[in-house]
Amino acid sequence: MTLSPLEDTLTVLYRMAQTAEARTPHTARHSERVALVAMGTGRELGLSEADRDRLLVMGRLHNLGVAGSRDSILLKTGALTRAEFAHVKEHTILGAKLLAPFPELADVAEVCLNHHERWDGTGYPNGIAGENIPFFARLIAVADVFSAIISPRPHRDSLPRPVAADIIGEERGTTLCPRCVDGFLGWFARTGGMIDLPEGV
Repeated sequence: MTLSPLEDTLTVLYRMAQTAEARTPHTARHSERVALVAMGTGRELGLSEADRDRLLVMGRLHNLGVAGSRDSILLKTGALTRAEFAHVKEHTILGAKLLAPFPELADVAEVCLNHHERWDGTGYPNGIAGENIPFFARLIAVADVFSAIISPRPHRDSLPRPVAADIIGEERGTTLCPRCVDGFLGWFARTGGMIDLPEGV
């Protein structure tokens, strides 16, 4: 079966994102986990099948800009310097720039740019708050936080799924969108936070 030009493009972009994350064991498969948690959260929120399918794309590509992050920073076990953290934050902007040539992925680029914005305005890169943050970026942000907490990092071990869910619940209405947290907690209550990763991802 012949793939459409968009499907060809997505295949290349997925591989690019996977390769960028696979440089470190603690980020490998992160975006696939985010995508599946986001889809489950979307289902709890009553989103359409088309929107849930779009969340799969957004989750898989939300960290595309990590391709431009330096290994020395991704693997660092100590606290980041101000300059190093500034470099890390650039992945949001780079991800959006990488997708800019593809008008059909404008909504995905929006998620790349905004998934580290926070409900209370303390996020990056632009410090926007509340409903000024695009809804899908707010939803991906919750899934992103969950995946990060349950995964080991150079500076800490992974935390149990129930602990991650509790942390997310505590952030409801502060750093994380209340509606999206409610959807996530519904998904978590139904699944226990278990994520069925496909083979070969």
